[in-house]
Amino acid sequence: MELTEIATLQIAKRVNAILHVPGNYQGGNLEMAIVIDTTLKPEDFQGAVAAVVKALKRSNEIFRNVRLNLIFWGEEKMSAQVVPMAMLTTGTAFAEYVCSPCKKRYEELFIYLKKFQARSKVILVFADGLNEIVDEKAAKEALSPFLKSKLLLISDQVISGTQLFLGQPPQ
Repeated sequence: MELTEIATLQIAKRVNAILHVPGNYQGGNLEMAIVIDTTLKPEDFQGAVAAVVKALKRSNEIFRNVRLNLIFWGEEKMSAQVVPMAMLTTGTAFAEYVCSPCKKRYEELFIYLKKFQARSKVILVFADGLNEIVDEKAAKEALSPFLKSKLLLISDQVISGTQLFLGQPPQ
């Protein structure tokens, strides 16, 4: 997944728009989550994640002090850890990353995020294009009421949680 400079700036603008949704972010320390699909190879996502993090830091001072939850979305389980944003730019946050290619269901990820990452004001999901939504009803329930306004799915294209909620399939 290669992101151009323009794509990273557009993602940064969309993240700023997410933060300005009424009732989402009221100031103070920001908590956000970045989800990495374990289907991706490290060389496929590390550059994109670093570019997005750098663009976010350049675009807004809010991103200087962030509690960042890094989630690895695997086939059987999801593992979460709190890491500094700087570790994402250097790649040291991915030292224990294990690539495990498989096809996953987005609704399972959304249910996990709704249960365990509800405090995050922004959730960026770096995913493979092979994943799909099988149960649209479960996906919509998980995206409601707040997750849809905090989520950005980044794969071959960038899709917001609202677009997913309204039925645009991830590609």
